Amino acid sequence: MVHIDSELVRLLMRAGYAAAWNGLHQEAIAIFDGVGAVRPESELPVIGAAVVALLSGHYEVAVKTLREGALDLNPDSALARAHLGVALRLHGDEDEGRALLHDVATQTTDADAALMARNVLAMTPDQLKPHLKLL
Repeated sequence: MVHIDSELVRLLMRAGYAAAWNGLHQEAIAIFDGVGAVRPESELPVIGAAVVALLSGHYEVAVKTLREGALDLNPDSALARAHLGVALRLHGDEDEGRALLHDVATQTTDADAALMARNVLAMTPDQLKPHLKLL
């Protein structure tokens, strides 16, 4: 098995997110699938795929991907739980999403996930929806 440097994996994840946020969803999925192939134990590429689903308006797919993919790989992932909170809110499950985000914001030691959860809690459902300006 070929060793893939962690810094390269981080760079690929950034490229995947850049592709996703710029409307290159198939390309983003290909990148996240590649990262998942070299880091099958990591929930992070699964979270990336869920973000693509969110940006595509497929909120139910994002919820399922996070619950059955990312959280199955790492049930303690605050980042996966924060993204699930977003997905639930976008899917219309406002109460469940806000409760999950509140838990992440107040109970995790993952500073990035806590900050994300606090920021998302401050947003209205309309503000939460992706507003993409594609070139």
